[in-house]
Amino acid sequence: MLSLFLTHTGPQRRETPGCFMSDLPPPGTGPFRPSHTSADPLSETWGEWVDSREARFSTEFPAVGPATTVDDRLDGRCRPLYESEVDLARMRHAARRLALATPVTAGAFDALANYTFGPGFTLQVLETGAGRRARDWAARVLEQFIDDIDLAGVIDRELHLRSREDGEAFLHLKVRHHGRLGLRFLEPEQVTEPADPRPLEDWLQIGGEFVSSWSFGVHTRADDPTEPLGYHVVHDTQGRDWSYLPATEVEHIRRNVPRNAKRGVSDLLAIQGDLEREARLRRNTAEGAALQAAIAWILQPSSRDSLVGGLPAAEMPRTVISPHATGTRYEPVKRYPPGTILRPSAGLEYKPGPLGAERMPHFLQVMQALLRSIGLRWNMPEYLISGDASNANYASTLVAEAPFVKAREADQQFYRRHVQSLLWKALQLAWHAGLEQPPHRDWPQLLRGLELRVELPAVASRDPLALAQTQALQLSAGWLSKRTAAAQAGFDYDLEQRHLAHERAGPEGESESSTAGREASPPAASAIATEQAWPAGGGAGAAQVANTHHPGTG
Repeated sequence: MLSLFLTHTGPQRRETPGCFMSDLPPPGTGPFRPSHTSADPLSETWGEWVDSREARFSTEFPAVGPATTVDDRLDGRCRPLYESEVDLARMRHAARRLALATPVTAGAFDALANYTFGPGFTLQVLETGAGRRARDWAARVLEQFIDDIDLAGVIDRELHLRSREDGEAFLHLKVRHHGRLGLRFLEPEQVTEPADPRPLEDWLQIGGEFVSSWSFGVHTRADDPTEPLGYHVVHDTQGRDWSYLPATEVEHIRRNVPRNAKRGVSDLLAIQGDLEREARLRRNTAEGAALQAAIAWILQPSSRDSLVGGLPAAEMPRTVISPHATGTRYEPVKRYPPGTILRPSAGLEYKPGPLGAERMPHFLQVMQALLRSIGLRWNMPEYLISGDASNANYASTLVAEAPFVKAREADQQFYRRHVQSLLWKALQLAWHAGLEQPPHRDWPQLLRGLELRVELPAVASRDPLALAQTQALQLSAGWLSKRTAAAQAGFDYDLEQRHLAHERAGPEGESESSTAGREASPPAASAIATEQAWPAGGGAGAAQVANTHHPGTG
């Protein structure tokens, strides 16, 4: 596409000391354009809008500009992706439009959530020195919290969608008026930099301790953007109604950015162009095919006939006035209802358009190529992104070594750490608020004496016979506990032990057994198993506990 530049010339505005805006590298790529560059849009002759900045920030050509600078990643910025909140707002708007309006994106996000979270997660509260009373208190608080907010099956899928669509999600914990923990999502637009942070710093009594940074609404030390201290949240467009939320009450999930960046960006950033092209190609191909299908047949006149006196009135296209960005424009169109029989006038002959039978397969091939390119963003097999299973072997795409399985297991580890961090913060808030009669211990001691284990369903499909044989060898060698083996096989260990006990009791225990069998099994997503300690050699999940994130420990 040819883009013409019409940029305003005038005095340059300083953004950072010793660095002019014109000296900075381009902050946006592709359709996510920078917020500070001023340009006049031009209209092409066929009605499409031309942005004079598009050529500079196109992903198809290298950006013309200076090299990277030290300021690119300072103060939470992430050039060339964004350097201001306006850049983030533009990216979110484009990503949300694609996520809501294109079935490919909606289907991809649903599939990712299905394979990442599945039916839900299981939580185990483990005691490692805090005592049985502390363990029971933590299990009671977390079970009530998970059930009250629908963390499994509702909140987990929404945080997954938000983090992929917007690139980030803010979850705010609070104590409700009835004395229970609650949770709500903060919109990314609400987290914004305060107009004047000095009164806020005086209220927090931190003015003399260190230099604060409030960029992008995330409060950190100026020399360390990786450790949030709090968040400045506004509740109206003017910013008069605001709140300061400490980091211990907010779980901030960021994606697709380095650690020094304060805000995340959408998964769709790298593939927006392909998504828009695929949507246009699919729409235009479907519209053209539907129009061609409406024509039943064409009556061809004799070749001896000739066109005399100009185009007949029956062949004249109807003029339609359509709104446009510059006002209104006139478009010649002609509608053909289903079952139309065309009879060309004398001297006229119908020719197939670009969607003729000889060109249609090429459009479909291009559409499939675009879908494969989009699927690469998430290592998706072709059948999962396009719905075409003719070129895929379903069994081979879900084995443990498949790229899609590896990518989803990495996603599970990413979200597992955030769910664990959220639950630790919920426990800390409940302890400070005195909910459910917490044990008489200080919080650091309680933190060291408990462990939380979040388990997500396996992504790879397993052969039941091979799994049973592997578990038998691991059990005999003492590497695997019976509880872990039951969880791997998809059984509730405690429920199965109760059933076995009733079966061993004989006929006199059948009535009790039938009663126990009618007890509803707790949902896998909210079941909390409590143990004195995790069995030695706890299997593959043991390494996950070692990586459990505790708030405040980094």
